[in-house]
Amino acid sequence: MFLIKPPGYITFYYLLNKVWAFFLHNAKDIEKVDRKYVCFYIFGKILSKIYVNNAWFYSFHGCLHEESVIGAEYLVNVIVETNTDEAEKNDSLKSTVDYVDVYNAIKTEMDKPSKLLETVMERMITSLKGISGNITAVDVSIKKLSPPIGGNVDSVKLRKKV
Repeated sequence: MFLIKPPGYITFYYLLNKVWAFFLHNAKDIEKVDRKYVCFYIFGKILSKIYVNNAWFYSFHGCLHEESVIGAEYLVNVIVETNTDEAEKNDSLKSTVDYVDVYNAIKTEMDKPSKLLETVMERMITSLKGISGNITAVDVSIKKLSPPIGGNVDSVKLRKKV
């Protein structure tokens, strides 16, 4: 009986699926398990995350005329995933993603009035990705406090991970 060795990419995907199954089986929070993390685990490359938490804005987003005149309060949370290996070695801000730049990108997009939060979020993601070529993933959530939806609702929230 002859054994035929599969091409390298088949072996890689077999290994990826085995490690993926291991992570899924052992994960307490399924939402935190992602195939890209499994790939980085296999290759030994760990990425860092830069968080901007609860950035508060008073902006004029919404479909109702009152929202564009009166405005509303918003909380924005952003997670930017990047490789910080070079910055860790040379202690230089130019080698990493500056969280001031992240905040300024958020602020710029929140200052532009829009009818839909989805539009604001997409513009924000595009701006954040343009900060550095080292950014591998972006997670943005926008929370609108006290939305005018005719009920006693604390907030509405949109989230997108790319």
